[in-house]
Amino acid sequence: MLGLTLREEFKGKAMRGTVIELKDTTQVPAAEFLKITYPTVDLLSALEALAPENNRLLVLIGERGHGKSHLMSVLYHAATSPDAVIAWLQQWTQRLGRSDIADLKFRKNAWVISTKLTWVNPKFLWDFIFDHHPEGSYIRGKWDMQGDKKGYAPTFDLLLELFQKRPTVLILDEFQTWFDGLPDKKDGLPVEKLAFGFIQNLSELAGLYPELLALIVSVRNSSTDAYQQIHRINPKTIDFKGPSANVERRRLLLH
Repeated sequence: MLGLTLREEFKGKAMRGTVIELKDTTQVPAAEFLKITYPTVDLLSALEALAPENNRLLVLIGERGHGKSHLMSVLYHAATSPDAVIAWLQQWTQRLGRSDIADLKFRKNAWVISTKLTWVNPKFLWDFIFDHHPEGSYIRGKWDMQGDKKGYAPTFDLLLELFQKRPTVLILDEFQTWFDGLPDKKDGLPVEKLAFGFIQNLSELAGLYPELLALIVSVRNSSTDAYQQIHRINPKTIDFKGPSANVERRRLLLH
């Protein structure tokens, strides 16, 4: 009676889960994933933040199940398959009465590093970045040549050189959970303190050189050290408990 059509993934004999995991959705073609995506106000705001000239890191705030990973997945596809996302936005232009969204610009040819940090659980975030960046081995070698690194994180200049060699979009899901689980010290190293300084360098780089680094992280709330550290750099925040959240979630569910 309502003219609703059940999506294909719900027509099988076994019901699939509806929780979106970043590591899974990055393996799905962009056009296919976008079929189950509704362009909420928060999502469109996040896509605007991915524009090449944006100089503020993006922080998504919300508890599990609020849609952070789905939104991050769209950002991943916007960075890796911008033409597919642009085509999808054009399809929604008339339905939403938003002619402006068809004009959104995305980075092209950026190297994308994305993960749910609680899955990889790196002790040092720079090791994860070096391992997954095409120039990471080179920069790690330069860092090794600087002598005794014990108690120090890679310098701002080394990170700048890394992203100058290949501009990057860095997407870190479950950032707060990972950071809050870091030990104060391990093997004689001040792990949490080192992470603090390294994250500050990343945040400053994203602000000063937006054409080289886009930084996107998710946190559960704004009351921990993890958020306070990145909040110092004046990030753009999307709070999934905002005033339009309930209306948008109903539209998303209907879609």
